[in-house]
Amino acid sequence: MSVSSLSELAAVDRGANAAKKLRAALRGNLGAVAVSALGMLGVGIMLYLTRDGAGAGGDSAWYIMGAQNLLAGNGFSRLSGGGELRPITGFPPFFSVVLSGLAALQIDLYFGARLLNALLFGATIVLTGLMILKASGSGWAAAIGAALVLASSSLIEIYSWIMSEPLYIVLALLSMNLLSVGIAVRERWPIVLGGLLVAGSALTRYVGFSLLAAGALCILLFGPGRRRWRLVSALIFGSIAAVPAVAWLWAGPSAGGTLANRQVIFHSMNPELVDAYKGELVAWVFAKQLPIPWKPRALLAAVTAGLGPVYFVVSSLRRSRLRVPLVESYRAALKWLLVSYLVAFLGVLAANSLFLDAATTLAAPARYLAPALVALVILSTVTTAELISQPGFGRKARATALVLGALLVGIHVRQSLELLPEPGLDLGYVRVRQDFPELVQGIQAIGEDRLIISNNPEMIYILAERPAYLLPFRQDPYSQKPRSDYELSIRATRRQLEDGAVLVIFGSPDHQALEAMDDLNVTPLAGFEASMFYGAAP
Repeated sequence: MSVSSLSELAAVDRGANAAKKLRAALRGNLGAVAVSALGMLGVGIMLYLTRDGAGAGGDSAWYIMGAQNLLAGNGFSRLSGGGELRPITGFPPFFSVVLSGLAALQIDLYFGARLLNALLFGATIVLTGLMILKASGSGWAAAIGAALVLASSSLIEIYSWIMSEPLYIVLALLSMNLLSVGIAVRERWPIVLGGLLVAGSALTRYVGFSLLAAGALCILLFGPGRRRWRLVSALIFGSIAAVPAVAWLWAGPSAGGTLANRQVIFHSMNPELVDAYKGELVAWVFAKQLPIPWKPRALLAAVTAGLGPVYFVVSSLRRSRLRVPLVESYRAALKWLLVSYLVAFLGVLAANSLFLDAATTLAAPARYLAPALVALVILSTVTTAELISQPGFGRKARATALVLGALLVGIHVRQSLELLPEPGLDLGYVRVRQDFPELVQGIQAIGEDRLIISNNPEMIYILAERPAYLLPFRQDPYSQKPRSDYELSIRATRRQLEDGAVLVIFGSPDHQALEAMDDLNVTPLAGFEASMFYGAAP
């Protein structure tokens, strides 16, 4: 073959490669545009759904009080029933710090929280899509992953409340992106920045320690280069990520001898709570409305979400002959980081339910598992896209995966559409404040010189921005052990009632509240649709 013929073939080859790269770039750009559009749609939907205000629950009151006292120069603290300042020990401070920063800009605290979470929802959608795009190179996979986050009714409800999960999820995604870059290119500056973000995530939710463990482990085991570089990098990352949160725990929540206001006591997990966790995991993949019995739906969910990740782990270990593989690409680093994070995250949740908090409610799994949901969407989408790109799979397999992804999005969209009509979302205490104005007026009519005691002091604060004392309970809700100071608290509360304090009971009192009311010897003062007021019996 002549030299000119070889040159022509080389030119054709270069042209084909250039065309292939151009098509890949166009697909990537289209994927980025689609992801960005879905993110903006998510912000708009969230603002619409919270048009009556962001939802608020018991935890929200603590975050709001914390932000207000930070702004007032009182530190991360709350108001007790008589207006006394008490340090907040059961919650990390960073979400309240962010809220106080918005309030410092003369933004109403409730509106600022609503706007912040709407923007965080859009950021979560965009980060999910762009991380999938970068790790898989697939525009359609990025769009489906972002759409799954947008359409998730669980995430929509969580982001519509004044809660810390949205901020935590965004910090976690940003940190995982930076750590994957640092591991892949063997650079320390992304690892340092990632460590700072992990520190922020742990100061937003204590479950952020799972990200610290996963990041340090991945840097040490999977990072390229010499062992010494990996060890030093893991130590640098771990120190930056851990020191702020550990210092906070040591100086604040642990000052009284407890961990984040919790005693470390083993207690078995409520079987109903276990079922709630399992039900939420299955509902991530196939929404609760899918008319299929639970067991086959659970099996389908496990196969759909787990096939790609299992293929990745098994094939990676097989290629490395069952040794820990060193990674030199963003794609591999991100996948191993996500796998490690999900394992560590679920481990922390299990430890919390088994050793720290026996009062976890049946409504908690959706909120607690939300960060794992976003991580699983990224991992499953990236690994599934990688699986169907193997030589054994043709266009039909890719088309089937695309149809399945669109079907999953459609199922979730159908469920989430139920949130749009009036009155829309269940906004917790905010909904109570809107639906029962007479109750709010009744609480506000209680003179400032009269104390308020309640079975739900946090609701008092959200409804009327007044602090209240907690009704004494014989049993500690977190440890499920009898309180040694119950009788002392009853005597102190009885004296407050005799001095004119008002007991506000929301809903139907449980057996502990009824026991306390009987011990206090109270009599009804006024009744409302959602509450009863009591005073000291004559």
